[in-house]
Amino acid sequence: MKAVLWTFMLSLLSTPAVAPRAEPPVTQSPKAIPLMSVNSTAVIQCSATLPNLVGLFLKRRFSRKMEVMYLSLAANKTNVNPEYKNRLSVTGGCCNYTLHLSQMGVKDTDGYYCQWSQLHLHSGSSKMYESPDTIVIVRERDPKEDCNRDRTLHQILFLLTVSVSVVVVCVFIGVLVWRCTRTKESYRPARIHHQRHHVCPQHSDQQHIYPYK
Repeated sequence: MKAVLWTFMLSLLSTPAVAPRAEPPVTQSPKAIPLMSVNSTAVIQCSATLPNLVGLFLKRRFSRKMEVMYLSLAANKTNVNPEYKNRLSVTGGCCNYTLHLSQMGVKDTDGYYCQWSQLHLHSGSSKMYESPDTIVIVRERDPKEDCNRDRTLHQILFLLTVSVSVVVVCVFIGVLVWRCTRTKESYRPARIHHQRHHVCPQHSDQQHIYPYK
């Protein structure tokens, strides 16, 4: 029994320690905002655990590479791209911000990512840290509306099919009735004419007299 316990203790001591997974210095959520309808709002949250941060950018990556916003953390001042003027708002504090992109259209479909600017006090230089993208997909119509529209269309097509079938059956029955009625009217049996020979009474008893040759 003691040998088993010693073996178990030695196995525990010989097992290498697993280092805890380090958290990324910058994070962003959610990963995707799909199936949005036009004029809806996308909410992106950007966080960082780095010291000496001086600025936060929001940028687009794929369809149109552009800077959407820059937030100066020192001055607490936001510069917004004219295309997103009056459509972007920022809430929160350093270093956890929530970005609201409102009145989104189809052209706004893209990958959005946050970029943090860190200042090195000794060198005076800055370093950039990018967080993973949030894919925003904007549709022209709500998928629920498409489903409801498809369901209504199927119902209309079904009713039309039933109506057409009923009309065809009625027409077919009407043609059969008309043909049967016409056949009965046109078919008349031929009348039998009995030819009667009227014999006068005075000639009934008269014998035919043939002349002698």
